[in-house]
Amino acid sequence: MQDTSHGSARPRGAPVVAHRERRLAGPEKVDRGYRGTSKTRPRRGTARTRSCRQRQASQTSSAATQHFLHQLSHEVAGRTPTAIHLELDEDTYAGVPCWLSGEQRWARVAVPIAYLSHYDTKVRPAMPSNPISLRALVRVAEARARYADWTTGRNSRPTNARLARDTGLSVRTVQRADTTLRLLGLATEVLRGRQRTRAERFASWRVGDRHRGWASVWALHHAPVLPLSPHPRKGSLLSSYLLISSKKVVSSCAGGHTAHTRGGAPRPASTKEIRRRRPEIAPTPRVAYLLACDWLRDERTPRWARQHSPKAWARILAALAAHRWTADDLNQLLADWQGTGGHWMPERPYKPIGLVRSIIAWHLAHNGLDDRPAAAETARLAAERARQTRARAAFEAERAENRRAREEGRRAVGGPGHTAAFAELRRLQRNRAARRPGDGH
Repeated sequence: MQDTSHGSARPRGAPVVAHRERRLAGPEKVDRGYRGTSKTRPRRGTARTRSCRQRQASQTSSAATQHFLHQLSHEVAGRTPTAIHLELDEDTYAGVPCWLSGEQRWARVAVPIAYLSHYDTKVRPAMPSNPISLRALVRVAEARARYADWTTGRNSRPTNARLARDTGLSVRTVQRADTTLRLLGLATEVLRGRQRTRAERFASWRVGDRHRGWASVWALHHAPVLPLSPHPRKGSLLSSYLLISSKKVVSSCAGGHTAHTRGGAPRPASTKEIRRRRPEIAPTPRVAYLLACDWLRDERTPRWARQHSPKAWARILAALAAHRWTADDLNQLLADWQGTGGHWMPERPYKPIGLVRSIIAWHLAHNGLDDRPAAAETARLAAERARQTRARAAFEAERAENRRAREEGRRAVGGPGHTAAFAELRRLQRNRAARRPGDGH
């Protein structure tokens, strides 16, 4: 699984050499990182009961020490074993990570960091009218972490009512906290809570359980690792590198002695060193360097491309950057070369730069540099975003007009026109009652 994204454990549906569709970034981009339950991936589980003989055997067996310690840990966490429980499928936790260092570090370190870093970008747009404070989120996270497995952070099954009692908050606040943890990538709802079926209720009554539903099962974990680059020239230090690379560094001051001469007289370089000196390479354009950085940071870029630095890639991408190519164009070019051209894309090329140079030459043999592979898709996405912006603006204008008309109607209540209209209505009602035939008395 060298070519999978983020080390996902999801099984591959096609051979490694098969063509894979690369979708561009846009409004219809599908987030494939969430591995919890959803409408397209529902999970229900299987109810299992424990007989009285099994419960007594677990308490009186000779090897009950380990079971007693396991049961004691569950009782300390508030998870006393019940006579009936909901058993999950084998692949429920497939692709779901574990937390790294226990409940306290997850609730008091990972949760605040993710809240302060990504609340405005991931949570607030999805929950504009349902905010939650950091203090309430940490309280709910600590309460939920106490019910999870200590080593993995999985199998957290408290009900919302129990969490509300433990934290002193409302059930609605607990629900908002769960949604916030899910949006921040700190929790995954592997099984959604539901009502028990008729057969499950009968089985519960047989073993003395009077509950009528199953609580949601959550897996608590740290935020997923972003596809960051280990090289500082590709990450957040890009601006610093561009600033430093444009300056000339002097190793020693004028008139001073260097470490090589050790205080002696300066000597000219030998002819052997002059022959070994490599010729100076012309600096790559800044736009080519930025294009290489954007391409390497893109999540759809193959992993083998990160074997080389942006400076090495910028040398072959200079011509493309001059014609305003983007990372989407490069990834679409790779897809076209593999799908349309019918070529084989190796999983780990021997020379990645040589492979990309050959792909660019294949494109130039049939097209020009101005024919960007993703130009049509980019234009379509831009038109779609413009259409959505216009529709949103029209909706806001219509809502403002309705609000203005409603305010005018409220101000008109009790005015002269309103009073005259009701007086005329009462007069018409009296005239109609006067014209009505008598009752015969």
